Amino acid sequence: MIRAISAWATAAMCGIAATALVQLMIAFLPVADLRAVHHPGADSTALRAGAWALLIACGCFGCTSCAVWAARARANLVVFGLRSRRIVNSVGRAPELRRRMAVLTWLLRCTLLAGGVALLLAELAGRDNAAEIADVRRQARAGHPVDDALAAHLFGRQLVLHLPAAALFVLAAALALLIIARVTSAQYGRVARLRARDEAFAAVGGTIRA
Repeated sequence: MIRAISAWATAAMCGIAATALVQLMIAFLPVADLRAVHHPGADSTALRAGAWALLIACGCFGCTSCAVWAARARANLVVFGLRSRRIVNSVGRAPELRRRMAVLTWLLRCTLLAGGVALLLAELAGRDNAAEIADVRRQARAGHPVDDALAAHLFGRQLVLHLPAAALFVLAAALALLIIARVTSAQYGRVARLRARDEAFAAVGGTIRA
């Protein structure tokens, strides 16, 4: 029995896109910290907490939807009579199509790896100023005057450090969306061909019986 995957594909794509956009927004949170410095008494803690909570929620939704979509798409391969259990092979046996999917898959893996490495390096480099940043935030919350140049340097550095990783994850999300869309379209194309073949057999059988 062929399993429908369009709804799960849509859910997975929405979850991935939302996760990518939220993590990009988190990369720009230092701008909110800098604004709080210029408005004594302002606190960006709630904004940061809300952004991280939203990231976790979107990430969980996206991962769950992707897992269900992949499981259903993989189960359909059995119905299609394919020996391979790699869902990217849904696109067909044409070498060009498989080559394109292989390139997309490896680009996705490399981009995710690069994004993870960039994020790790950003976190390690940002630890040098962690104490200063915490102190600036504490003074801003208390309404004490803060050195604007120091705040701009600290939060600007945080933005510069985390922006490359955020951009790489956005690119990875775009590649994932493209893969999901192509696999889903290919599977529904196979379903359409199977239905057309069954209808043709039925029509021929009906003619013979007549």
